[in-house]
Amino acid sequence: MLSPRCLMQALLCAPLLAMAAPPMANAQSAPPLSIEEALGLATTRAADAEASHGAVEAAVQMAVAAGQLPDPVLKLGLNNVPTNGPDQFSLSRDFMTMRSVSVLQEFTRSDKRRARAARFEAEAATAEAQRAVSLANVQRGVVNAWLDRWYAEQTGVLLGHHGHPLELGLQAATAAYRSGRGTRSDVLAAEMEIQKLQDRIDENQAVIGATSANLERWVGQAAKRPLAGQPTLTVPERVRQLAQTNLDAVPEMAATQREIALAEAEIRAATEGKKPDVSVELMYSQRGSAYSNMASINVSFPVPWDQANRQDREVAARVAQAHDARAKSEVVARSTRAMLEARLAELQRNLERLKRYDEKILPLANAQADAALTAYRANTGPLLAVAEANHRAIDTALERLALEGKTAKLWADVSFLVPLPTAQTESTAKESK
Repeated sequence: MLSPRCLMQALLCAPLLAMAAPPMANAQSAPPLSIEEALGLATTRAADAEASHGAVEAAVQMAVAAGQLPDPVLKLGLNNVPTNGPDQFSLSRDFMTMRSVSVLQEFTRSDKRRARAARFEAEAATAEAQRAVSLANVQRGVVNAWLDRWYAEQTGVLLGHHGHPLELGLQAATAAYRSGRGTRSDVLAAEMEIQKLQDRIDENQAVIGATSANLERWVGQAAKRPLAGQPTLTVPERVRQLAQTNLDAVPEMAATQREIALAEAEIRAATEGKKPDVSVELMYSQRGSAYSNMASINVSFPVPWDQANRQDREVAARVAQAHDARAKSEVVARSTRAMLEARLAELQRNLERLKRYDEKILPLANAQADAALTAYRANTGPLLAVAEANHRAIDTALERLALEGKTAKLWADVSFLVPLPTAQTESTAKESK
């Protein structure tokens, strides 16, 4: 049984230990996993970004192909073979019978080929913009997963320290009951608090397991390593400038602008498609030995006799798609700006709340514990009040930690609204150039 003096000192020190305790030591010798390393690993493993890279490469290759003339067509023919009479099925006796070989080449207009190539180049730019959107989603996802696990582990640390004052409170209640200064109800209440704490610890262990599994989804086996220290929740200046200037740097906005450019390129391609192309055919025909061989040249081109219901409607459809792309871009711009301003404002309010916790709320909670101890020493307050005051101090620390976790998620959302370049993205950019 602890002496009253030792019991009081342990109760007083419990909240201070809980709020100042370092993260749990990890027995593994692996280096800690920082947010920066997690970003690099997640980017390397990002299947969405790789799929987008394939779409970019496909569109680039199609742009080159669309700028070329169609392949020539080789034609072989057997013409004017008699089917009756004395020269039936003869290939040499009738002067009209010819064995022909020809080459047909369609000369697609250069403007049309350039418009088609530009259309695929715009598609490549759109796919590259979607790749940036995927990369930003990956970076926000892995940072949020890292933060979820980090704060779950810190909650476990505080809950672990929470058990010490509760155990001491149970000992105090038991001692008071045995000496006739307390009741059985106080003992049961202290035991109930311990069981409730154990339930909270078990629940937190499940959260740690779930957050570890989510982090492993992004970084693989590196999620088994301990985590490095928390980041500084400072919004980069480049993000603050986004809300004050245009939002073109935001991947979602850049993607909508590329979609507008693609729609406009499709309008140009459809407009050029209204103009017919010329095909030229050169033919050489061989007749019987008694007759001269023949050479022919043919020129053909389509006759767009119903443009109002064919080509013009295709152009109209592309124009409608461009209007839709512009409207979508405007909606995304308004939504992105409103979201960014709201989250920056909430982040600032939360930082001010955290400052209030550090400067006023937590010191007041500790002062309550001191007051409870002083009252007990002066025989004007019960021993259990000391444990309860320490209990409230640790609950206050948990509330502050939960607020900090929420603030960290906001920080991640705005800080990685524009993806950070990594070694992989930089090498990809060089290859595209």
